[in-house]
Amino acid sequence: MSLDLTDRGVYGFATEEHLRFADVDANGHINNGAFLQLLENARVSYMRGIVRSGLPRFRVVVGRLEVDFKRQMFYPGRATACARLLEVHERKCVIGHGLFDGEGRCTAVLKAIMVSLNEETHRSMPFEADVRGALERFATSADGLGP
Repeated sequence: MSLDLTDRGVYGFATEEHLRFADVDANGHINNGAFLQLLENARVSYMRGIVRSGLPRFRVVVGRLEVDFKRQMFYPGRATACARLLEVHERKCVIGHGLFDGEGRCTAVLKAIMVSLNEETHRSMPFEADVRGALERFATSADGLGP
């Protein structure tokens, strides 16, 4: 399933974020690094509050981030940071993100490749079958929240 990550409608999960004066850079707009922090907050909240609910404990770590910046944001303001599962593989999953300004315009999209981690060896490991099955249900649902 190929989704347009710039479309707010593909995300069932979002966090509302305040843009901070501390995030303004020398060019007068919100720094690109702040975009990543806003999207990280959505990803962590999504994984903790949605994906992990009712699943056996598992851990993932960021293996790669791919970001496309679409437009500037300015202080003061608000943003909506969205996240949803896109793909599930044996040892990794892909989470898609969209960041939208206060007028609902997409300002950035991000794909995070998350690697399944064995906490004892600190090496990648396959997802357990029940975890992988649940993650696949989230990924194939219309809004990333499951069937």
